[in-house]
Amino acid sequence: METQKVVFLNKQLNTRLAGLLRLPEGFNLSRNYPAVVLTGPMLSVKEQAQSVYAERLTAAGYVTLVFDGTYFGESEGVPRGQELPDVKESDIEGAVDFLTGLPYVDNNRIGGLGICGSGSYMSVAGVKEPRLKAVVAIVPAISDISTSPMMGFFKPESEVKAAKEAYDAGKGDLMYLNFMPRAFDEGAAYYYSARGTHPRWSNQVVAWSQLELVKYNVTNIMKDMKKAYCVISAENAWSRPSSQEIYDAVPHSNKEMHIIPEASHFDMYDLAPFVSEAFDYIIPFFEKNL
Repeated sequence: METQKVVFLNKQLNTRLAGLLRLPEGFNLSRNYPAVVLTGPMLSVKEQAQSVYAERLTAAGYVTLVFDGTYFGESEGVPRGQELPDVKESDIEGAVDFLTGLPYVDNNRIGGLGICGSGSYMSVAGVKEPRLKAVVAIVPAISDISTSPMMGFFKPESEVKAAKEAYDAGKGDLMYLNFMPRAFDEGAAYYYSARGTHPRWSNQVVAWSQLELVKYNVTNIMKDMKKAYCVISAENAWSRPSSQEIYDAVPHSNKEMHIIPEASHFDMYDLAPFVSEAFDYIIPFFEKNL
């Protein structure tokens, strides 16, 4: 496969986003290809779990696009490290804009795949972005953060609001959350090892991100989902209750949910045989719906 570095625009924020476009083996410029835009876990950069899935999809014949979101990696946006759901969704819209501008992409066959936090962001994009025809969510972790284990990463709301007001007034420094501490053993086994670490990744997220995240109720939004939808969770995933809630909220029957036996949440980022088992469902789903 061929991998190209690309740059495209989040038109809402006028930020330039850095991406990796992968073309299938034997790419023929005269053909029209299905395409999938992929997004990864919260705070992630494009070279992490999303590229594991992108490479496999490209090997199966899909044009794929992964990218650094606004405020992350090689993409623009300041302050750095803001994890904001509305921005994540507008980044996905920018990625779809880019794909639809490629003459060899079939604009009627564009899908989305998101992992962990972006499993939820991509699910919402499936509701809001009409050009996405089908969505796969891998261990989607956000249904209602206010009731999730992620609340343990947050600081008191009053403290965060005061810090933001001071920063906005030029009288204080940025406050950060330690969003993936080493004490979180399962996460550390991925992010602090050769499996998932990357020089442009950081576990520090601007604290005021929590003010938006805590209001982000994906379950309510998914009640308006009309696209073909697939959720893949893991038997031992801490995110499994959220994944189930998101899936259950989708009102139509063109949906499927699969649980990978013995796997945990972070196993689904990159480990064999679990990712391969996920693709036993991903490829047929996209073949049917794109």
